[in-house]
Amino acid sequence: MLDLLKIYVDEVGMGRKKISDLSKSVADNGNGKGNYLERRDPALAVQALDMLANGDSFHTVSKATGLTWETVSRLKARHKMVLDERRAMLAEDALEIAEGLRLLQKEKMRMLAEDPEQLARTNIRDLTLPWGIAQDKFLSALGENKVTVEHKAAAPSLEDAMKAIEEARAKLKASSMEVIAKDVTNG
Repeated sequence: MLDLLKIYVDEVGMGRKKISDLSKSVADNGNGKGNYLERRDPALAVQALDMLANGDSFHTVSKATGLTWETVSRLKARHKMVLDERRAMLAEDALEIAEGLRLLQKEKMRMLAEDPEQLARTNIRDLTLPWGIAQDKFLSALGENKVTVEHKAAAPSLEDAMKAIEEARAKLKASSMEVIAKDVTNG
């Protein structure tokens, strides 16, 4: 069974390969008794667990894999410990990214403070949006995110709306047929 799972590996270091913890957990459960998914289709079990570890919902996992909600739920319960470890690792990665972006933002702010012309041309959203997204993902990975942050584009400007109307009129005029009407009542 372990040989079958060597497809699902994580590359580590200098070309060495290590079987992922999710794959090991599937292999351990696949060797037991019962009609477990891990025994019937270990590759599908690893795929479903990987999706769960990455934060996908039961519905998303069910839809992508063809598994029932109940099967996904039981699979998650059997592999709770390894999923928790994976989520902790993802949270750690997200924290490192957030910290890196924070340091870059701090450096960029220092550079902008020294260059008033560039500061005038820089939108504050260009500095804070990536940091906010990284923070949001970090808190989600920890399961502590109580607020969802959405970034929505602003409404189109008046100029954009007028341009769209003119383009629509031109397209309509180009696709319409010219009709010449002649008054026949006075004639």
